Amino acid sequence: MELASNYTALEGLMQLLRRYNNYPALGTGSLQLARQARSLIGAIPPSMQQYTSDYQINLFGDYPSSKDRVPCIIFAVLFGLLAVWHSVIFSINLSRGHRFWLSIGWVFYCILRILGWVLRIYWGKDLSQVQMGIAGEVFLIVPTVFLVSFNLILAQRIFTWRHPVGGSRRLFWNLMISLYVIVTGLVVMTIITSGGPYIYFLSPTNYKRYQRGVQATSILILLYSLTSISLLGLAFFFKPTTKDKNLYTYQPWWIESFSPFYFVRKGAPQEAAQTFMKRNRYHRRAIRVIAATHNHYNTVEGLTNQRGTLKHNVSLIMIVITTILIFVGAIFRTIVVFQGHYAKDSGPICQPFVMYICWGAFEVIINLMYLIGRVDLRFYRPDVLPGAIRALVSANQSGVQSVVHSDAEEEFSAEDKGHFVDENSFVSHDEDLIFTPPSYKEKHPKETNQTTPHMLDREVRQKGDGDSEFNF
Repeated sequence: MELASNYTALEGLMQLLRRYNNYPALGTGSLQLARQARSLIGAIPPSMQQYTSDYQINLFGDYPSSKDRVPCIIFAVLFGLLAVWHSVIFSINLSRGHRFWLSIGWVFYCILRILGWVLRIYWGKDLSQVQMGIAGEVFLIVPTVFLVSFNLILAQRIFTWRHPVGGSRRLFWNLMISLYVIVTGLVVMTIITSGGPYIYFLSPTNYKRYQRGVQATSILILLYSLTSISLLGLAFFFKPTTKDKNLYTYQPWWIESFSPFYFVRKGAPQEAAQTFMKRNRYHRRAIRVIAATHNHYNTVEGLTNQRGTLKHNVSLIMIVITTILIFVGAIFRTIVVFQGHYAKDSGPICQPFVMYICWGAFEVIINLMYLIGRVDLRFYRPDVLPGAIRALVSANQSGVQSVVHSDAEEEFSAEDKGHFVDENSFVSHDEDLIFTPPSYKEKHPKETNQTTPHMLDREVRQKGDGDSEFNF
């Protein structure tokens, strides 16, 4: 009798629909159930929506309700302001010839975050709108992966700054590009395994497989969030080699400050590129790296194999703090995924305020650190030299004297020639290039200024400035 009194009409209707659909696993096929319920009774009552969501798999942040409206609006507005801020900085930089394409990436990330919060508001009004709910969850999960990828790009630039030979090797670049491709597949897998149970009716066995897929992707995302710190650890655990110290690098010496209100002088990057017209072939093949210091009075000007006296302390701290904040959110989501409870049995970690802290407050702090810390200056590397400059015949072949910018260039000798080039890096040299030691130039000034016809006819066989042309 007691059992019969607890068996409501709503529960009977839901059991009827399950029986009609070959009795799938409880919590699957929400989209199909919503369509069938509308066909049977028209508008779906709130009690039926609540019953369905109670037996869905638990989510990080739980299923939305009317209480989520205010915090979602707040964070949508905040990320909108951040998108405008990133856009303004990018526009000003672009007008001055300073191209830092990662700023566009952060604008795109902020737009995805806005969409996620807005869709969550509308999903909270009607939980039967499953398509909207799936899209909202995707736009809340995926932006975090983009944020990790941007951090990894910044860490990669610090690695190349400290190890220009290793950082410019094709092997290193292929590994990094392969990692980004794998992560793209990981994002697709996350979307499929997370959204599949809501769209299709699944047997208990297949439902378990989807859950294991979500668990696997959450672990991989958790590990991926630590890659930037790992790369920094490798950069500073291994000391620069002799080749790293002797290899010349092209640093943006025209950046005078990392102040929040500082912008480079208009046309300064292009003027710097034009100076390479008077430099020799080795200079035009130098590795492009970020600025060596964070104080303008210690910035090493021009083409040099020196690294400056100061370290990238502030830049390192920024990457470490942002990585930790992202990692905390990834840990909480992984815990929720591995719990595998129904929403009605979810624990405190599934409460919305935890999600708003991790994906809302923490990521607002991360973006403020990017903007106030001026990552567009700290992690900027010079653009690829124009093709007309890269294709020029070397200055010592054409009779035009190179402009010397450091003592190390004056001490360049025949036996030091190999130190400027690594056979496995993107830097190459011309085997037939005639090199004259400084001592011989002093004794025979007329002969050293002469060039031979075959020297003038030689062309650059390899395109590039010493590393990949892909400049983020």
